[in-house]
Amino acid sequence: MSIRWKLFLSLFVLTAGVSALVLGLAEREFRASTREQVGARFKDQIDSLLTKRAERLAKVRDACAKLAEDETVRRRLRDPDTHDARDFPKRLEAVRGRLDDRTRGRESILTGVVTLDGELLPLGRPLPTPLRQRRRRPPEELRDLARQPSQEVAYVILEAERDGKTTRDAREVVVTPVREGDEMLGWFIMGIDARTRDEQIFQRAEEISGRDARTGLAVEDEWLVPGLSEQGKQQLATIRAGTEWGDDRPDLVELDGERYYVASAPLNPGSPLGRGEQVTLFPIGSLIDAVAQLRWKVAGIAGLATLASAGIALFLSARFNRPITALVAGTERIRRGEFDEEVEVRSKDEFGHLAGAFNRMTRDLALKERYHEVLGKVSDPAVARRLMEGELELGGEVLEAAVLFCDIRGFTAMTDGMPPAAVIDLLNEHMTALTGVVAEHGGVVDKFVGDLVMALFGAPQSHGDDALRAARCAMAMLEERRKLDESTGRVVEIGIGVACGPLVAGCMGSQDRLNYTVLGDRVNLASRLCSAADPGEVVVDQTVADAARDEFTVGAGTTIALKGFARPVATFALTPRPR
Repeated sequence: MSIRWKLFLSLFVLTAGVSALVLGLAEREFRASTREQVGARFKDQIDSLLTKRAERLAKVRDACAKLAEDETVRRRLRDPDTHDARDFPKRLEAVRGRLDDRTRGRESILTGVVTLDGELLPLGRPLPTPLRQRRRRPPEELRDLARQPSQEVAYVILEAERDGKTTRDAREVVVTPVREGDEMLGWFIMGIDARTRDEQIFQRAEEISGRDARTGLAVEDEWLVPGLSEQGKQQLATIRAGTEWGDDRPDLVELDGERYYVASAPLNPGSPLGRGEQVTLFPIGSLIDAVAQLRWKVAGIAGLATLASAGIALFLSARFNRPITALVAGTERIRRGEFDEEVEVRSKDEFGHLAGAFNRMTRDLALKERYHEVLGKVSDPAVARRLMEGELELGGEVLEAAVLFCDIRGFTAMTDGMPPAAVIDLLNEHMTALTGVVAEHGGVVDKFVGDLVMALFGAPQSHGDDALRAARCAMAMLEERRKLDESTGRVVEIGIGVACGPLVAGCMGSQDRLNYTVLGDRVNLASRLCSAADPGEVVVDQTVADAARDEFTVGAGTTIALKGFARPVATFALTPRPR
């Protein structure tokens, strides 16, 4: 795809995206504002409903706690077949005064007990038919109930026949454990009308004001909201199907041709029994219609802006296409590592300045690439990389590392009479092969001194097993040299010394000229061990010998005096383990 069409599509998508973003933000802000206004408008009323309900529930809990201690309740649980509750109505009447006016109605209070076997038994008047039909709770429900050490509140739906019609009312049921000493006898239950007088007053006030807000209860899958059709209740139940109490639920629903914002508050959160919520539905259909009109207006303006941006994009792309294409081609050449060609500067505007800057960058990259190639040849690639990244500066650090020295035995006699060019070829062939072995084992070539190779393991970066890596590298060097002898027909014998321990590593020299190397007695020891090694032999110190015992054969230690060391040093010969 050409730059012209890319620019066109970019401006088109940008304009459309900005328009959609503006519309989305406007809708979100509108909905947030609506939600805030609705919340502020009804918060006091809903808080008042919840406060009044909490006050009433506290009275009911207190009454249930007193009634659960009644001897009639304990007797009913101890002997379910004997129903002598003649004194219980008097006991119930004594606590009625603590409840509100509606709850004091005799017909509104249901009392009973639940045995440990899950049998539901009445106290006083018979329980309603739906409860009598559920005299036995399933074992798993009974176990859940038996785990409750304190009072729990449940919300249930009861059916009743009134004037030949079946009505469904919600009951607020308090379940209170009944104990005799440490023995659990069962539970005392008391249920009252879940609706409160304040809730009905609030509903009537909304109907009179014409705001059409509705408040009610949601008990499990039942929605008891006055003025809402059965179809609307079914829609709410369908929306809530499969969701858990307390999860985020849809806050905008359409019921009976009207759109509502649904606000709810849990009445008994965390209860393992029947749970309920205080639910309020706020109509916001007119506000949503206003948003729809705003959406169409913004869409029209966005369409005009998109067409205008398309024309501008076509005009600009025709002018910008040639210099951009040239820059793209130049970038591709740089990506391939070709720095010898520059882009043509056609104008003095921003594109001309960009082309000039691009050419200067190309020249700088070419110079940097040459520096990088030279640095990689005169220094180990790992050290060169860290130098290029600025990780290594003038100075040193103490670290644990292994040092390997390898030199050619009898090099002077071997090269006596050889042309200088042949000597250089021999050394280059030898050093190239051994440098590859060092790299394969995670080491760094520190320097070449004549026919000697010095390698580091653990500096500038440790691998955790640097002593073992150095031992493996030494044995691999012998094998690599053997293969090289076979291929060239020329025998070159080498000796290797390896030592491991604390040393100082870093860039040493001056600010203008640095050399990464290591210093310390371990470096001197490795050099002396290399000098003491016979042709084809690897001599190591105690630390390297201990690290290599599991893979190689370590000879018996020999204590020898080495130049520069006040005391004799234990040395060990390292050989491949027989297969």
